[in-house]
This record gives sequence, structure tokens and C-alpha cells, in this order.
Amino acid sequence: MKQESIAAKIVAEGELVLDAPLLIGSGGGAEGEDDKDIHVLRNKEGMPYIPGTSLAGVLRAFVEADDPEAGALIFGTPQDRYSNAALELQSAISIYDVKLSNARTIVRDGVSIDGVTGVAVEHHKFDYEAIDSGAHGILQLEITLRGIHAAEQENLDAAMERLRGRLLGGFYLGAHTTKGFGRAHMSNLTVNRYDFRQPKDVLSWLSPERKEASCHEQYEGNTEQRVYAAEDFVIDADFALAHSLIIRDYDKATRDAQSSGDTSISAVMKTDSRGRYIIPGTSLKGVLRHRSAYILQQLGAAVLPSEAWQLGREEALVEYTMGPSPETMKLRPNEAKRRSRFLVDEAVITQGVIAKEQSRNRIDRFTGGTIDTALFTTKPIWQKKREEPVVRLHFGVKAAESWEAGLALLLLKDLWLGRTAIGGEKSIGRGTLKGVRATISYDGKKWEISNEKKTDARHAEALQQFVTALVQKIKEAAE
Repeated sequence: MKQESIAAKIVAEGELVLDAPLLIGSGGGAEGEDDKDIHVLRNKEGMPYIPGTSLAGVLRAFVEADDPEAGALIFGTPQDRYSNAALELQSAISIYDVKLSNARTIVRDGVSIDGVTGVAVEHHKFDYEAIDSGAHGILQLEITLRGIHAAEQENLDAAMERLRGRLLGGFYLGAHTTKGFGRAHMSNLTVNRYDFRQPKDVLSWLSPERKEASCHEQYEGNTEQRVYAAEDFVIDADFALAHSLIIRDYDKATRDAQSSGDTSISAVMKTDSRGRYIIPGTSLKGVLRHRSAYILQQLGAAVLPSEAWQLGREEALVEYTMGPSPETMKLRPNEAKRRSRFLVDEAVITQGVIAKEQSRNRIDRFTGGTIDTALFTTKPIWQKKREEPVVRLHFGVKAAESWEAGLALLLLKDLWLGRTAIGGEKSIGRGTLKGVRATISYDGKKWEISNEKKTDARHAEALQQFVTALVQKIKEAAE
């Protein structure tokens, strides 16, 4: 068979479901829509959609991470590698745009947090549109196998299997993927492989209704079986609420007041478009970034003479993992090209909690007395039954070095012991968690941690090596 001859077609189709908000923006809005910094990408009918190019880029990166050659065979040789490639290959895959049904547009706002003080940076607020979780659409892709692919059949099959696992277990696309946006999966997947050496498959392919191939497979999605790259350090941890929690949503409080006539509540717990309580990935990542700087600063002071660990060293290591801060990008624009490798997911709290109003008085900082007419009420959530896990946090580092794994472990430890608070009103004890169980994945290995039993000594020793690597990195940074 000639290299350019078409030997087979693989057609995959299934339901793509958004598990988290999706941010694929079109930049400025239409006339009269300039109130947002980013608007949702829509087609000419006004329907939100995911471009096939976005999906192709995400899936290509995943395949190439395991096998660059398989990536080139499926997605073609990138133009920037033509001069270095032994053979130039055209793309074998076609991925079609996904039109999203049940697409609810939400508006999120964000601020930049000062790494030293932990408060919002002035003039660094922005608003953007996104498609909320729950939207879905049909994803179709088609792979054309030619004679040139025959010699690489084993590698291709392995890449296809990994790609299938990625689609079914979950993947990320769009912007802000390291801040909890863009997670999606296939709820079902149908794969037909048409072998054109088989007359039956040729007829099935040519039939107007495109009949099933002789090789026909169906799969169900399972987000509990996520596929991670071996070099990614990933933590999935379940927590109970130690006390109460509020990620303040002032806009929702205003809308609720307008609909009910009750204007006494100034802030409520943030929810998604389906009314589920959420911890946005942006909030969680901001907290963990600030805590990372604190941990590095404390470790530096503990293991080195004070003069050897100067202010700013910890921020340099934080930026290496979590990306440059706005101040760094302003001073050194080239740093903006370096993306964050620290990832978090948006956490959804669906059960086991109840929202309760709590009224408080504002205090005069000079006199220590209450301020007249300054009573305010917020509505945080509280756990119904103590010790039961109600929130799962997912975070980690892509392509993690050993010392970065150590830093992520110390972040888990501080969350586990209630040393790191999430959300607002931390000064009155809100936002602290209590660890229940956790699974840690890295380099093909898994470690389990639970508050119900003592950690295996071998597992504890293996995890301690990552923290030791972090201490060593701090010493190297001080030299």
C-alpha cells in the first residue's frame, strides 16, 4: 500500500459535558456590550460554541506529552518544526465545532491579590463572561489513517487509548484552566473504525446514513477515573468545614433582596447558575499562592541564616510554579509568556451544609466601640454533621519538580490542619477546613492519607523526600 493511500477511517462521536465554567472569549462585545472585559464566543446565530481549533490544541498537547511522534502522525507536523522534522506530515484528524446546549452565561469578577499583604491590588479588578458548568454538545472527530501510519500502528493504538481515556475521564480547554475553568468530559463515546480493506466497511462508510463499522465500540464517561500525566503532581482531598464558610457574592445578595424585599443581608455564599454552593478556582488559587509565599519565607528563615534569605526570594519561587504576578509582568513584559503550572479545580458543595444568617456590628478601630447604624448581616454556610466530608479540593503542579511536590504537600498540610482559611471573614474564624482523606498521584504512584488511620511509614518517608527537596531548593536559591 502506498504511503498516501487511505487505509481506514476512525469516527468518534459523543456528548461533551462541561464540569466547570468555560472561558473561551471573543474579546470585546458587540455594540452596547462593553461593560465586560471578555465576552463569551458565539456563532452567527448567537449560540455559544467551542471551536474545533481549541479542542485540537488541547488534545494535541496531551498526545505529544507522551509521544511526540504519535502526535505528529495524528495532528501533523507543526510549522515551527518543519526544518527539524525528518518527514513533513499533514494532519490526519478533523475536529468539528461543538455547539453548546443548555448554556447559561455567568459573569465572574476577579482581582489581583498583593502577595505580601494578602489584600486586593487597587485598579486590578476585571469582569468577564463564561459558560457555566452543565452545558453540553455533540463532539465529533474523524481520523484518516493512511499507508504511512501502518508502520506506527502500535504507537498509534497506544496514543488512541490514552486519548480516549482523557476524553472520558476529563480534560481542560479554554482560558484560566489552572484556575478551575474549562474542565470537561465525554459522558458517552461511540467509536467506529472503518477498515477499507473490508467490503462491508466500505459499504457502511458510503451509505447515506453512515452505518456502523464492523469494529464498533461504545464507552461511558467516568470522571472518577481521571487520567493524569505521569509527571503531574496531583492532590484530591476531602474536607469537612471546621466552622463556617463564605465566598462573598454581593451581586446575588442584591438580586435576592430585590426579589424578596429583604435588604438586610449584605452578602451570601457564592453559587453557580444551578444554585450549588461553590469555591471558585480563582479564590482557591489566590489563597494557595499567598500561602506558598508564606511557607517559603518561613522555611527560609528556619533553615538559613536570616541574611541569606532576603525578601523576594520566596516570590521568585512562587512565580516559577504559579506564573508571574501582575507587577512582574508590568516590569518585565517577557515574563507574561510564562504560564502557571499550578492547577486547581472549582469546588462544588452539593450537600451536608446549610446557610444561616449571622448579624454583626462594625467596630470603630480607634475606640473599640460599635458604630451606630452599622449593623450588617451575612449568610455563610455551616456543616450539618461534623466530621463528614462536604468539599473536595483538587490541586497540583503540572510537570512538577520534586521541590514543587514538597510545596504542594505543605499546602495540603496547612489546609488539613486548618492553618489556611478560604473565603471572607477569616478574622472571625470562617473558612478553615478539617482534612478527612486525600489521594496523592505522581510519577505513576499513589499515596493515601486518612485521619482515621496512621499513614504507612514507607509512604510517609517517600512524601518526606519531597519536602526535603524543597528545603534543598531554598538553600540553592539563597546561594
